[in-house]
Amino acid sequence: MRVLFVSAWFPYPPDNGSRIRAYNLIRSLSSRHQVYLVSLLQEDSLRENAEHLSGICEVVSLHESRWFVPGTAKSVLGFFSPRPRSCVDTYDPSVSAAVAEAIRRVWPDVVIASTLGVVEYIPRHLATPTVLDEHNCEYAVLKRNAEGQQGVVKQLRYGLRWRKFARWEASVCRGFDCVVMVSEKDREMLLAVAPDLEEVRVVPNGVDTDYYDCGGRSPEPNALLYNGALTYGANLDAVRYYARRIYPALERRLPGTKLRVTGRAQGVDLSGIADSSGVELTGYVSDIRDVLRRSLVCIVPLQQGGGSRLKILEAMASGLPVVSTSVGAEGIECTDGENILISDTPEGFAEWVARLVADADLSARISRSARRLVEEKYSWRMIGGAFTDIVESVAGRKPTRSVRRGSGT
Repeated sequence: MRVLFVSAWFPYPPDNGSRIRAYNLIRSLSSRHQVYLVSLLQEDSLRENAEHLSGICEVVSLHESRWFVPGTAKSVLGFFSPRPRSCVDTYDPSVSAAVAEAIRRVWPDVVIASTLGVVEYIPRHLATPTVLDEHNCEYAVLKRNAEGQQGVVKQLRYGLRWRKFARWEASVCRGFDCVVMVSEKDREMLLAVAPDLEEVRVVPNGVDTDYYDCGGRSPEPNALLYNGALTYGANLDAVRYYARRIYPALERRLPGTKLRVTGRAQGVDLSGIADSSGVELTGYVSDIRDVLRRSLVCIVPLQQGGGSRLKILEAMASGLPVVSTSVGAEGIECTDGENILISDTPEGFAEWVARLVADADLSARISRSARRLVEEKYSWRMIGGAFTDIVESVAGRKPTRSVRRGSGT
C-alpha cells in the first residue's frame, strides 16, 4: 500500500514521547508498505535529519510549526469560533495545500493523521480511508487542569475551555474512519463525549526492549532520574512538586539525594526548581541510556497530563525500578508492588524511594518484574505490528463518513 503519514511532530531524532511514537509506527508500517511523510518541524528540528528517515519513508514536505500566542488578532477571533483558540491561531493554509498536493501526487491507499495537531490539514470530504492516531485524549487533560484551579473565575474560564475543546475533539474524530488511542482509559474518555464513534481502537505506547537492555549498570549513590523536558508543562509541574514537597521528606530519610532531570529547559521559569539543592538539570541528553545506567530509581511524580509515559517504559526496559504517582502510571498495565511502586502523597512517595535505595533485593525484584512486563506487552515490534494491522483493515474498506473536519458541527 501507499501510506501518507501526516505528523505534528518531526519524528527524528526520536527523543520525546510524540516523536518516539511517530517514528516507531512509521518504521513498522514501512516493513510492509511504502510510507510518505508530511511533517511539521519544531524549533529544535533540523531539516537535514530527514536523511535519517530515508530507510523507512519518503519525506514529501516539511513545514515550520506555528505556536499559539495569546493576544494576537487570530487568537482573539478564536473566542468566537467553535474551534479552540489555539487551532484558529496556529492554522497554516500552506500546510493544507501541501497535504492536498501530496495526496494528488502519492495517491495513497490510506491517510494517517498523527495527533490532533494536524487534523485540520486533512482535506474535507476525502474519499481515501483515514486513521487518526491520538497520543492522548486532549480534552481530558484540560479537564484535569480545570479541576485543579482555585477561584470561581478561573474555574469558570478553564471549565468553558475544556468543554469547548471536547466538542471540537469529538467533531474532528467523527471525520476519521478509525481513531487510535494509547490506552483503554483514553478510549473511554473519548467515547464519553463522542459515543457515536464507530471505531476507536487502542494501541499503547511501546519501547525498544533491545535498545534499552542496559546491562552493566553502575548506579551512583542516591542518584534518581526524571527523564522529561521542562518545556512541557506537566513535566515542569512534576519536578516542582518533587522539589517542594517530596524532596524535603526524602532528605530526612536519605540525606544527599540528587535528582537528575534530563531534557530541555530553555525559556522556562525554573522558580522552585533551580534553587533546590536536590535537583540537577542536565539539559538535553542525546542517549539517555548512560544516565539510566548511573541511576538507582526513576521517579515520575506527575500530577497532570494524559496518555501513557514512555519514560516509565524506558526505565522498566533498562532494569531501573520506578516510583510514580497514579497519574504518572496511567495507561500502563502495571501493578503496584509488583512491577512499580505508586504513591500520591509526598511522604509515601519519599518512603518508597528510600526503601528502593536501601533494599537491593526489593529493587531487583521490582526491576525484574518490570522488564518482563515490557517484554510481554510493550515491545514496539508487537505494538507496531498491531497498528499496521489496523491501518490495513481500514484501508481495505471505503470510508464510512465524509464530514467537515474541524468545523465544530
